[in-house]
Amino acid sequence: MKRLLLSLTLLAALPVLANATLFTQYEAVRKSFLASSFKDVQSGAKQLAAEARSAKQAEVAKQADAVAAAADLDAARVAFGALSTEMKKVHDAAAKGDRPAVYYCPMVRQSWLQPKGEVGNPYDAAMPTCGALQKE
Repeated sequence: MKRLLLSLTLLAALPVLANATLFTQYEAVRKSFLASSFKDVQSGAKQLAAEARSAKQAEVAKQADAVAAAADLDAARVAFGALSTEMKKVHDAAAKGDRPAVYYCPMVRQSWLQPKGEVGNPYDAAMPTCGALQKE
């Protein structure tokens, strides 16, 4: 009986654990944008796509692949907008407390996820602190 309960508990927790992994990988990509490291953006996006496929998040994987396949940092930033839209859906479905906050920049009219705290806008290297907390 204990094994059955443990198994059921683990099965119920898998989507939450998968989301935490997705959020961690997404955060690595966001930080790579802040550092303007195209190589790290591509590498992180490839890892995120692989994690998303494992978590059965096909749309997240598709958008992460688009970021990884971008020709340059500017194109990757544009693709990151679509990825962020998909990740916000994962965010909204996740258990409260185990998820990053949603931020929005009115200048670029884009949202992104990040841990609550100092703004780190991944869309424009000239405006890294532009944006505000939209929702937790």
